[in-house]
Amino acid sequence: MAQSIASWEFHLPHFAKDRSVLIYECLGQGPLPPEEICSNAELDTYYDDVSLERQGRDFWSVVDDAFGNDNDGKVDVVGFSFGGRVAMAAAVVQPNRIRRLHLTGVAAERDEYGNLLCLSWKEMLGANYIDIMGEKEGEETNNANSRLRTFAWSIILATYSEQFLASVGAARVLTWVDGVCKYNTHSGLSAILLQTHGGEGQWTPASMAERMKGSVESFKLVVGSNDKVASPDQVLRLAQLLGREEENKQDNCCYKVVENCGHAVPFEAMRLWREDVIKYLT
Repeated sequence: MAQSIASWEFHLPHFAKDRSVLIYECLGQGPLPPEEICSNAELDTYYDDVSLERQGRDFWSVVDDAFGNDNDGKVDVVGFSFGGRVAMAAAVVQPNRIRRLHLTGVAAERDEYGNLLCLSWKEMLGANYIDIMGEKEGEETNNANSRLRTFAWSIILATYSEQFLASVGAARVLTWVDGVCKYNTHSGLSAILLQTHGGEGQWTPASMAERMKGSVESFKLVVGSNDKVASPDQVLRLAQLLGREEENKQDNCCYKVVENCGHAVPFEAMRLWREDVIKYLT
């Protein structure tokens, strides 16, 4: 959820060797748009709706602007974590436009530990009870920046495996914390947590899976064996919901566990994950 376009630039040259590639940054992620693109009045309401339904519509708007009607408007989509849920929402909003969908770290439902993580992140960002009335502008900004930095530490410690973090060391992890704070906003990430990490109803992965049946040609689901955010059991359950069994035809959904990895498989096992994506899409 706290990744930005910069997080994926290392993978881009490998993915773009034989195909056109778009890195999509979801609404709520990344910095605010510059004022020459978005007026101050619009900025005040910029994150009023970052729901998954809105995210799915925005996704297709960007894809159509980038590619037009290439390949009859159909695309292959790779999504990680929150991006995977946005990809599923896009498949619901406009059926039959995604050929192959590769999802990493997306579970049918959160288990209790996953729910606790989300609750803690909302508390850290103040997303449940944003009340800064009476604070001066500088105090408000400092408060938001402090909350964002605390959140950055927590989400990194939760999404990478303990072995991996110990191997890279504190100095490198500190640069990741700095990156989360540099390339994201407190208001954007708070809006995502508040609007898409709670009672999403028909926009939970499990619910979306039921509505996507028959609209995507095939699926590949990947999860780290030590994932605390999307448990392997719940990712397997999503694979079962997405898959279909037809007489004399192979099931259209594959499931893979990457051993000794946490939630952030694309960054812990970069080459393995990237090769898996390329092999699946070709």
